[in-house]
Amino acid sequence: MIRNWVRPGGHWLLVFFSVTSMAEIVQTLGMYWVTYRLTGNATLVGVVNATAYVPAVLAGLVFRRYADRGHASRLLGLTNRVLLIGSLLLTVVWLAGAPVPAMVGCFLAVQCSLSLVKMLNKAYVGRFVRERFDAAEARALVSRGTSLGLAGGLAGGAVAGILLDVAGPAWCFGLTAGLYALSIIAVRRSLAPGHPADDQTSGQAARGARPRKKPQPTDDADVMVGPRTVLAFSVPSSGALPFISTLMVPLAATLAPGRGAYYSALSMVATVGGFAAGLLVSSERVPMPAVLRHALLLGGVLCLVLAPVHSAAMVLLLMLPVSMVLTAHVICMQVLTNQAPRPEEVGKFTTLRNSVAGAAKAGFSLLAGWVVDARGLDTAWVVLGAVLLVFSVLWWGASLAARERAVRVA
Repeated sequence: MIRNWVRPGGHWLLVFFSVTSMAEIVQTLGMYWVTYRLTGNATLVGVVNATAYVPAVLAGLVFRRYADRGHASRLLGLTNRVLLIGSLLLTVVWLAGAPVPAMVGCFLAVQCSLSLVKMLNKAYVGRFVRERFDAAEARALVSRGTSLGLAGGLAGGAVAGILLDVAGPAWCFGLTAGLYALSIIAVRRSLAPGHPADDQTSGQAARGARPRKKPQPTDDADVMVGPRTVLAFSVPSSGALPFISTLMVPLAATLAPGRGAYYSALSMVATVGGFAAGLLVSSERVPMPAVLRHALLLGGVLCLVLAPVHSAAMVLLLMLPVSMVLTAHVICMQVLTNQAPRPEEVGKFTTLRNSVAGAAKAGFSLLAGWVVDARGLDTAWVVLGAVLLVFSVLWWGASLAARERAVRVA
């Protein structure tokens, strides 16, 4: 099933996934750490986090009308240049010793650009995958691509921790610029219009053409849900991960004051859990229906367990399964996003789903910062756990309704 990735540019697409994820994590950890060190304000960290999602939510409502038009390869080749410029800007501003308001303003501007570029990239990559690969290959590619992205994030977390403790934030931002430059090369090699298959398929979605192979149907109600259900249940896990990312900064400052390495370790453990989830889901060792049924329930319980824990070692230990189950759910939602809509509407639906997920990420990030400042870390974990448990109950109801509809149709 995975051998067909050796088609023109397939491996370079996976390089793109891993390199861009590593760049994003290195830069993000640097920005969050600097923001909290300079201001001591968890709410402001949540605002910086939320800014990475809000612009895409608003722009996606307009862009989704045009997401299935044009050459995906050519458009994707333009977007990461914006991120490269942003990273270079952060490097220069930090080295110039800009005042705190200017520094935070640059963080917000760069996060806005990241939000818009990720929105565009997800739509263009989604079109490429759906047009060139059949349903089984597409599911595997999305899962493995996500896993490699998490591996890149793991490497980025490790490097960021070292750089923050030893060299300083400027090295994080400079390294990010180099990684984005490498991602531009990967895009050119993987999605360049010179590949015959890409030239033939670049306009298929806009013309309403069908892919080479039809998706194979499944009789499991948990993966037979419609697009609206995919949108609704993209909210909890997509929101939970940035909620936890926002908690990590004050959590590290509380459990290990002044130690950037512990903050990096939290991020790395979370990424390891995500990477393991990607491997388990993509290899089908853990079936997707099982993830959809149980991930939110397990995530909610684990968050409630984390609430009273104040040991640095125990928090690291529990962060692994929390990130694993939540990332597994995100991966399943990404797969359903690629497979639930009609072939000619993949780009449009991907953009709409990303807008919904982005709104959840922004809202959860702001909520996390506000709850920490107002009620403390323990309450924040309880709030997240309660939300996940509510959505877990709702999913059981949605899948039961889907099963009943399938029985009536049969």
